[in-house]
Amino acid sequence: MSLENLGWTAAFCLAVGLAGVACLVHGQRRQRRRGRRAQSGGSGPSAGSGGAPSAAGNAGSAASGGNAGASSGSRPEASAQWLICPAIGGPLAGWASSFDFSRVSYVDLCFASVDATGSVSYPDAMAWRVRDGRAQGGRQTCMALGGASTISDFSLLGGLVSAPNRAAFVAKDQDYAVSTGLDCIDVDFEGPTAVNADYEPFVTLLSASLKAKGKETTAAIASWFGPQVTTTALQAFDFANVMAYDLHNPGGNATPIQSSSTTDAKAEIDYWVGRGLPKDKAVLGVPFYGYRWKPGATAGEAVIYSELLTTYGAAAGNGRDHADGVTVYLNSKATIVAKTQWPHSTAESWPGSSAKTRPGHGIAA
Repeated sequence: MSLENLGWTAAFCLAVGLAGVACLVHGQRRQRRRGRRAQSGGSGPSAGSGGAPSAAGNAGSAASGGNAGASSGSRPEASAQWLICPAIGGPLAGWASSFDFSRVSYVDLCFASVDATGSVSYPDAMAWRVRDGRAQGGRQTCMALGGASTISDFSLLGGLVSAPNRAAFVAKDQDYAVSTGLDCIDVDFEGPTAVNADYEPFVTLLSASLKAKGKETTAAIASWFGPQVTTTALQAFDFANVMAYDLHNPGGNATPIQSSSTTDAKAEIDYWVGRGLPKDKAVLGVPFYGYRWKPGATAGEAVIYSELLTTYGAAAGNGRDHADGVTVYLNSKATIVAKTQWPHSTAESWPGSSAKTRPGHGIAA
């Protein structure tokens, strides 16, 4: 799969050195404000209801072997790769059957559906084909909880992670992960409403519960709600996906602006490393989409990479285009490659690391 073919529903991150910082390439459509993942809706079969195929055998094999299973030190290796599979723009069947899973180490299914009782499900039956396909190559499959909707509406999940219901909800999360053969659960609670006083006790309990079954706990984090993420909560994650995109609120800004410059992305990683997140547990997020401002626009409009290539060829090459009153910003292929090769630069290096600490890895387009 090439960069040109990526749409709302697929993205991938190719091998990265970054002095131990891994890389997450994110291809979902951004919604609302800074650095967050889009939330998918829908409903699906829940664990125990017969909807999701049982994966007892898969779970056993996935939890064993060289890179499976959770431990206090487990994380993507420096050459690890990550794949996001959001069920936002249509069924996974549209692309997953032809995707080369040998290119990735982790597959994150976004997002789980959760009902008022705390039962977990996934709305796309193709998820289990993805799970079974990745198992052949030792890939890890995660399920994300939450999404961008938690910025404005955290009422349902908020009730489930509160003290009276927390243990029961964690037990259901664990049961779902075991019964469906998932390798990890990714906590994507965003903003000060969702990342509240219940966040730390929830993620620490979830982490302990999943580790007991040989599984991992990860999270999506961004500095704009960073003060609410405690050090104890950070320590509960096997690794954390730093959402270094949608910065400067491009979707709500009438002035065209780059939403994920190399400088801003470094600052985002710098913030979390400074907070005590080990570099080898920090996963750098980069966008495979851009923003367009038409004449008179009051905000940037998110545009998928394939459309940008077709309509604004110059932007695809240099990260910016301005023609006929339309301004476009994105991370060009060259920018993405540069982000994977930062440790190679003699002028730029990660906080606490020296230049050329590890060989950088490019993007296969």
